[in-house]
Amino acid sequence: MEQNKPRARPGFRRTNRATRWAGALLCWAHALALALTATEILLRPSAAWWSTARIASWVLTGVLLAAWVLLRIAQKRLLRQVDGPDRADDGPCYDDGPDCADRCGDSPDGGGAEDYGRAA
Repeated sequence: MEQNKPRARPGFRRTNRATRWAGALLCWAHALALALTATEILLRPSAAWWSTARIASWVLTGVLLAAWVLLRIAQKRLLRQVDGPDRADDGPCYDDGPDCADRCGDSPDGGGAEDYGRAA
């Protein structure tokens, strides 16, 4: 269970926290950009700064999206390092290699789909 896993490294915690913050900011920036665009379409505000604010909100959304993607990649890389050697080799099977049947639960001894959901 959770107690048997090694403690997460401080670098992982920082990256995890930064990824969550970037994701939340991305959602809010996107909502703001959508709201400003809808307001411009429906109300046609005449303020000179309005179109600048609308465009800036979309630029901010793009920048936050790029930052979130990079942080998410770093988070997944650190998660693989924290999981260590007890993690499965390559995840799910996509080929028919010699050990694919054993990893995917399609073992020739009768185990497989009917054993799905049973505790090991």
